[in-house]
Amino acid sequence: MPDEILTPAEIEDIIGALSPSEAPPAPSAAEKRPRGEVRLYDFRTADRFPKEQIRTLNIIFETFSQLFSTRMATVVRGGVDCELRRVSEIAFGEYLSGLEPPMVMAVFTAPPMAGSQLFTLSPETSYMFINRLLGGAHPGNALSKQFTEIELALIRRILQDISRVYENAWEKVIRLECQLEKLETSPQFVQIAQAGESVAAVEFDIRIGGETGRMSFCLPHSAIEPIAKHLNTRMWYEAAADAENRSERSEQIRSRLYRTPIPLSASFNETEASVEDIITLRLGDVIVLSHKTNEPVNVSVAHIPKFLADVGEREKRRALRLTEILRTELPENEALESVENNVLSAKA
Repeated sequence: MPDEILTPAEIEDIIGALSPSEAPPAPSAAEKRPRGEVRLYDFRTADRFPKEQIRTLNIIFETFSQLFSTRMATVVRGGVDCELRRVSEIAFGEYLSGLEPPMVMAVFTAPPMAGSQLFTLSPETSYMFINRLLGGAHPGNALSKQFTEIELALIRRILQDISRVYENAWEKVIRLECQLEKLETSPQFVQIAQAGESVAAVEFDIRIGGETGRMSFCLPHSAIEPIAKHLNTRMWYEAAADAENRSERSEQIRSRLYRTPIPLSASFNETEASVEDIITLRLGDVIVLSHKTNEPVNVSVAHIPKFLADVGEREKRRALRLTEILRTELPENEALESVENNVLSAKA
């Protein structure tokens, strides 16, 4: 059989069929990375505030912004608009780096939170309040100068109102007692946490008339830890429901107490007699009382003297007309015995 010779056209067709129509895709970065490669992880950048806590803090400081607007409007006698910008988690060193003196920085404690917290007012916000307390309306152009002692005294007055608003904003979560530790104007004197510690930075925009300014809170993670279990919206709503139920139960108990019968008695002054006189008493004998006819009788509630009254008659029945309320204090043991008697009478 003679050898078959391929023509140039047939050779090109075979080569074209064997060649790939598209170039293979380039390997991805994951494919290029050798298996088992270790990547560095900085634990200092880990989130220390769970999303649930950040969400609860947003609710708390939204309430704060509303209360702040209402409270400060009475202080400056004008409209104050406070708007929450954000609640974010950053390092304390990063938070301080964003503060430029002169800046009002109040270090305060708020037990049962641990340690100290920081509240800041920008120069624009500080002078908005200062000038209005002094009767002015515009901050002027001297925002970069240091605050005077008079100005700092006025700011301390404002901080008292802000601390009350802060306590009220947290009231649904936990009761706080704010106390100002110190007032500074330079960031280097407010080291309330380590530079790498996570803090919750809460920022606000303040507007009074046509002027704007900033203020913020800094809550270190260590300060939040003692009350972390309270920063849970589910537990918060459950606590609110429990409080409502407790209120209903209290009202029911109060209603039942109002209907509880308590013995009411009237008595003359006590009279002493010898054992012999008592033994020889017979029907028709007269006992001389140590109680004058025009003297009021004692009225006791569950064996506790409470009133003085005159004896009289009404609709052919003996009656008492109260003339005085007694303010006597009983010894502790006697008071306890009276309470026990009251309870026994109520049960009977």
